[in-house]
Parts: sequence; structure tokens; C-alpha cells
Amino acid sequence: MGDALDDALAEMRCDLKRRAGFAFATAIAMTFLAPWGSAHLPLPRRAVEWLACIAIWEVAVWLVRDGVTRRFGIGRAGGRAFFRGYLLTLGIASVPAVPLCMLVIHGTVGTFGDFALFYADAMGLAFILAAIRYGIWGQRSATRGVVSGELAPARVSIADGVPCRDFLGRHAPDLAGARLLALAAEDHYLRIHTDRGQALALLRLRDAIDSLGEEAGLQVHRSFWVAMHAAPLAARRGQSWQLELPSGLSIPVSKARVAACRAVGWL
Repeated sequence: MGDALDDALAEMRCDLKRRAGFAFATAIAMTFLAPWGSAHLPLPRRAVEWLACIAIWEVAVWLVRDGVTRRFGIGRAGGRAFFRGYLLTLGIASVPAVPLCMLVIHGTVGTFGDFALFYADAMGLAFILAAIRYGIWGQRSATRGVVSGELAPARVSIADGVPCRDFLGRHAPDLAGARLLALAAEDHYLRIHTDRGQALALLRLRDAIDSLGEEAGLQVHRSFWVAMHAAPLAARRGQSWQLELPSGLSIPVSKARVAACRAVGWL
């Protein structure tokens, strides 16, 4: 229980640090680029207003993100699914964020025409920043495949042993015959990563591990399991370890599982 809590807190701190860094860098860039006619404002005021606007967007996106992930099953897994989920999150987050930003900058939402123009400008900037963020983070944590419904059948089936084949046949039939690489817990769902893409199943990670058996892989984090044949590469991220799979998926290793990963030769 203590290790799980430590992992959760470490993950939250990492996410907050990353978001704060991106928000601060964006605010600095906007301060000196001075779009939306803000060049006439004194530099300190301009910096404060842009920092406030970026903070509003970050909070709005953070509040909406988990709901989008739970409802549509997209937004955390990477690849095109990550980008679609992020754009959907932006659209919903804009409902409170845009009027609040307009109040910060102009002190009023003005006429409908003023608001419509400001909304278009704000969304254009938000999409650009989303593309930058996707390029920086989405591709790092993405699987290069796409969601299972968009994949053409593979020409060659790769057998990973009966437990893995049976598991995919039961929980991700569209990926039957693919090579199981990893499992990721997402609330009450399980993201199944294979060499042919990914699928979302209503299943607990603990139940999935039990059905696969201990020999099939190793749980490296409270939310992640990696197949033994996945051949991950170890990478340092600050004080933490991550496993990089051949597909491009990056998986964190909790402090409590470092020894187990070393025992199987992954670290």
C-alpha cells in the first residue's frame, strides 16, 4: 500500500512539474511574442496576464482530461489516439477557459463578435500548443500502432505462448495473433498494447496478470505490466527508471520493482 501511494505521488509530482514547466515556457514565449495586440502593455503586466491565461488553460485541461479518457478511452495511450483525445479535451476545456482568459486580458467578454474573434484566436493558439505538446510528449509515450479498430490484419501471426494468445482472443479479439507487449491500467479499464496496436478492455490489471500467469511477464509499476518477450530497453528519467519497448511505448518502473527488473536483466 505504501509503495503504491509513493508511486502515485511520484507520478503526480512528475506530471505537475512537467505541466508547470511547459506552462511557464509558454507564458515566457507569449510575453515576448505579444500576440492579440498585447505588445502595448508594459512587460510585467503582459507577463502576468499571459501566465494567468496559460494557468487557466492548464487547470481546465487537467479537470477535463480524466473524464475524456474514461468516457472515450482516448487521451493517455499515445499516438493518434493521444492527439484526438487531447483535441477533444481542448474543445471541452475551452468552454470555461476562453471567457476567463478574455476577462483577464480585456476585463470584459465584449460583444458577440468580439468574443467569437477572441475564441477563434484562442483555439488556434491552443491547437498549435497541443501539436507542440504532442510532439514533445505524445510521441515519447506513444505506441506507433493505432487503435485496434483502425488496423489492417497482420500478414504474419507471432505466437507468444498459449496464455498470451488466449488472453488476446478473450479480451482483444481484433488483435488475436498479435504479439502482446504490455498492459496499462486506466481506471477500471485495461489498455492492451501489442505489436499491431492497442485495445481497451473492461478488466482489472490484477485479474489480467493472474490469467496470464507469473511466467508471462512482470508488473513493473502499480499500473503497468510488461511481457517477458517484449525486450525493453532501460532508460533513466531523473531519479527514476523507464522501460522503452520496441513499439515506442515508455513505461515507468516503480522504486519497489527496480530489483525485480534487474533480476530479469531489464535494468
